[in-house]
Amino acid sequence: MTYNLKKAKETAGPRRIKDRGIRWKEHYGEKSLPLKERLDKIVGPGVYHRWEGHDYTTFSDYFVVVGPSQERYGRKSFFAGIKKLPPKWKRKKVYAPDGEYFSNIASALSHASKKWGIPYPKNQHNYSTADLENVEIPRHIKG
Repeated sequence: MTYNLKKAKETAGPRRIKDRGIRWKEHYGEKSLPLKERLDKIVGPGVYHRWEGHDYTTFSDYFVVVGPSQERYGRKSFFAGIKKLPPKWKRKKVYAPDGEYFSNIASALSHASKKWGIPYPKNQHNYSTADLENVEIPRHIKG
């Protein structure tokens, strides 16, 4: 039996985002920078992170968000999520990323690092849901 590499690649399915070699750069846009500054001032530095990266295998841009969020029933927690950005020439409204909720930021960052390959921040403080008690998080903020 001969092994056909081309056929194997066609049937293997797409590669995981972590395995695509995306170089993640921390980037805050005009909407996310005021949010980061507000959360850093209220809770502490490193409570909100946002990375962007370009996937050269699919020529798509992605962003990863890790930070405070509100779950469905108003419970505060930490969120780690990813979203594919629309093409630059077609930038429209970008909706909330898909992801998971966690009880502390270390778990959220570890999840994002293992699943999407983002760099784990140095000197990261381990914030928990107790640190978010007095923080007002709008319902529309996801991560």
